[in-house]
Amino acid sequence: METISFGIHFLLISMHTFIYRSSFPIKKESLFHFHEDPIGFKTLVGGTKGVEIIKAPKSLQVGEEVILKVTILPFWKQTWIAKHIAYEKNNFFQDNQEQGPFRKFLHTHCFLDSPEGVTSSILSDEIQIDYFLWPISRFFLFPILYFMFRKRHALTAKHFGVKPKLIFCRYS
Repeated sequence: METISFGIHFLLISMHTFIYRSSFPIKKESLFHFHEDPIGFKTLVGGTKGVEIIKAPKSLQVGEEVILKVTILPFWKQTWIAKHIAYEKNNFFQDNQEQGPFRKFLHTHCFLDSPEGVTSSILSDEIQIDYFLWPISRFFLFPILYFMFRKRHALTAKHFGVKPKLIFCRYS
């Protein structure tokens, strides 16, 4: 799949898109570099309870694969395979679930300029999601996604010694 132009990406957001957006008092290039560096993946995914990393990505480039073993229930684990399908340095990267617990899980990590100036940036995690019994399942998935991305943004901020400021969290 070709890299999606960043401007066009926003036109592709559907009604089943969960968005968690925070501002950070750091440059967007630094925020992107953290995600691009292996320490970013290890920090954000490695410490997650119930997630075992089988294969970590070597980069954010298109074609890289991530394989995780995730605990769904105490007695049920599932393999989750995601592949990076789009990348634009310092602007966004995107991974798509190829196998896993969801019917659809397309995650776009957006790095935006902040209206507060060049020393601030915005991280927007946007997940096009579909799960069994949608739209009912959207209600029990929301708190799971909310707490997961609140923790991920807090861990990102902790890496830089700053605090994130929640801007937006909801389905679009």
